[in-house]
Amino acid sequence: MKCPHCLADLKYRDRRYSKKCPQCQRPFALEPRDNSLRMSDLRLRGLAERLSKQGKCWYTAAQLGCAAIRNKIKQEKEKQVSERKLIVFVWVSAGVAFILFFFVVEFHIFSFVILILAICFGILEYLRSRQTPLEEFQKVLEGFEEQFVAPWERIHGVLPGRVTAQEAMALRRFQLPPSQVRAVLASPVTDVLDCLRANGLPQRLGLVLINPDQPTGADEAMIALLRNRPRLPLLLVHDASVSGCLLPALLPARWGLAPNHRIVDLGLRPRHVQQLRLPWKREATPRELLNLLERRTQMPNGLALTPEERKWLRRGYATSALFIPPARLVAVVTQAVERLAPARVVDPEAQARAVGFMTWPS
Repeated sequence: MKCPHCLADLKYRDRRYSKKCPQCQRPFALEPRDNSLRMSDLRLRGLAERLSKQGKCWYTAAQLGCAAIRNKIKQEKEKQVSERKLIVFVWVSAGVAFILFFFVVEFHIFSFVILILAICFGILEYLRSRQTPLEEFQKVLEGFEEQFVAPWERIHGVLPGRVTAQEAMALRRFQLPPSQVRAVLASPVTDVLDCLRANGLPQRLGLVLINPDQPTGADEAMIALLRNRPRLPLLLVHDASVSGCLLPALLPARWGLAPNHRIVDLGLRPRHVQQLRLPWKREATPRELLNLLERRTQMPNGLALTPEERKWLRRGYATSALFIPPARLVAVVTQAVERLAPARVVDPEAQARAVGFMTWPS
């Protein structure tokens, strides 16, 4: 690895105990051989810079962890390509050996050994295909901030573009006046809301952000505003999971909204996971929720889930909305608000005609 300070090449034997560069004697935070992500100081900073689009977009530590996991899974899949080629070679060899077993008796021992090896490789490949990489990194994802972000920032300062917990708490105190509200966005994923606040969407778009699982007193006032204004757009961002995909069906009744309220589901949906090639995991889903999902899908004007998406959800698959890159999340929400609730543009000449010449200054 390279020293994050002087960029000198550091051999493992020179850095493994001291965690200091032997050239400049300055410490580094992350040892690639000590973590499953093979993350170094420079790699983490490079990931942060890419995620923030060189400082143009803000993100949370959880989003950074998801980006790191996604990159690692991508690398693992590329590594598996060569392994699959080897498996294909063994299977072909086994087929040839099996033919020789019937036609050339001298090769029966050789063919038997090759056949057993092929069966073993096949079983290992089948078991690997049943495992999702995200499950393997779940514990790393849960402790990403403590294991990677905190040590890095103790030495180098705050990562470029990261929203700290203190900044997120301060941003949550901002309240938009009801007269400036153009749309409301609800999401049970706290870091999604923090990301949108950090990127200035409430002020820039007139957007109110609510966590339906943790509503505050100010949120209750905005929910009352939604009840009184059925045409006020309500946007939803959630995980690609059974409970997440049920949010568009359950939240209106939970908040007492009109049946015809303007609700737009931005995802995640299973098809988004497949389109963006996001990682997924298996989770236990209560049978009651699965039955409710089926009923809501079959109802008139119910959930717009395709048969493939329902099959994906019934298998217990799920993906967090935190795997959506922050820049993409901001762009999707911005486009939705601008399309559903365009800002009124004031024409200066029309405004002057409305005022009248008698009110002009002399």
